[in-house]
Amino acid sequence: MIKKLRRSFITTAMLSVAIVLAVIVAVLNIANYINSDNEAEQLLRFLEVNGGSFGMPPDDFREMPEGEAASEKPDGSEKPPADENFRFDPQKANRFGGMWGRDFMTEETPYETRFFTVLIGSDGKAAETNTGKIAAVTDDEAAGIAAELVSEGRKSGYYGNYRFLASEKDNGTLYIFVDRTRSLRSVSDIMLISILVAVGAAAAIFILVLIFSGIFIRPIAESYEKQKKFITNAGHELKTPLAVINSCNDVTELEHGETKWTRSIAAQTEKLSALTNELVALARMDEGAKLNMEEFPLSETAAEVLDAYILMAERKGLELAADIQPDITYKGDRNMITRLFSILADNALKYTPEGGRISFTLTAKNKKITLRAENTVQDIEKGAHPELFDRFHRGDASHNSEIPGFGIGLSMAQSITEAHNGKIEAFSSDGKSLTFTVKM
Repeated sequence: MIKKLRRSFITTAMLSVAIVLAVIVAVLNIANYINSDNEAEQLLRFLEVNGGSFGMPPDDFREMPEGEAASEKPDGSEKPPADENFRFDPQKANRFGGMWGRDFMTEETPYETRFFTVLIGSDGKAAETNTGKIAAVTDDEAAGIAAELVSEGRKSGYYGNYRFLASEKDNGTLYIFVDRTRSLRSVSDIMLISILVAVGAAAAIFILVLIFSGIFIRPIAESYEKQKKFITNAGHELKTPLAVINSCNDVTELEHGETKWTRSIAAQTEKLSALTNELVALARMDEGAKLNMEEFPLSETAAEVLDAYILMAERKGLELAADIQPDITYKGDRNMITRLFSILADNALKYTPEGGRISFTLTAKNKKITLRAENTVQDIEKGAHPELFDRFHRGDASHNSEIPGFGIGLSMAQSITEAHNGKIEAFSSDGKSLTFTVKM
């Protein structure tokens, strides 16, 4: 039981940690990508308004003699005229905004940004290209990229690592491309690093939880173990006085005859003895009682159990149908599995109203065995009902029902199923019937 509680604690803790880390990583990377994409968008909007350029950087003005209309750059191309209207002003540029109102353009932006432009004329062909601010693309390549986008009808988005925007001008359509290779690589690197950090953090937390889980679980496990031992010991101690009471009652009947008092004593001692035996059996199952594992004909075992209950169902005016797939074998504790069938059949017989129907289905597929026990019920909510497997749970919440039993049977059925590494569930699909499904 300690191992089961510890495994459950570790699973729950790690699942919670995994969800939190996944959300943090997702939010971080989504925000980072949106921020990067937003900066590219604002750069494109600025270049669109500014005619596909940043204007002349201040250094170019300092190099140009005052009043000179034009001169040559070191690469032989002409500089534009020294007009103050072409100066790059970061404050004005930042009116386009960044994420959360943060300015992202500086005086270095014109030098850091790699971009090129292509003007598409009315005939759909490249009329003008400007690749002076990028080394990776030639004029012909730039014209080819723009022509491809025109044929696809795309006005914005990504072409490879280039974020682009098409702007309608008087003399045609201006395609502006901004190189986002470094930014996208940065986004990718941050994503990889955040995932590795999250995996490392999860691994570290798992090790810590594994180390300290025993300390956290020990008080609960010890309390549970004491409870089980108490039930087992109390059960054994109760058997002797119950036997004595029953014997004394028999002697009283022999000497003075049977009365309503002796009949009541006999009935109550029998009931208490049955409850004690069931509590002891359940405690032993929880303690991990050794199972007598053997290969046996499961189909025959189920048929034998259900045959007896078919007669009892007929006497109560109930219909009991059994659909058992033949020749199913199973390796397990035959006595325990027989008890499992009996518990489910007995439960269905007790809680099915007069005129109701009970059905049992046993099938095997791909080495998976499934038992379904369905019966008509009254006033039950739709959906799963795990509370039915709680100890002392009764259909009648007041526990004053005339239906015999102690509310331990289904808890025992769950323990038997789990001891065989199986799973049992209770589900109502329509509020008028209840289906128990056992998978082993």
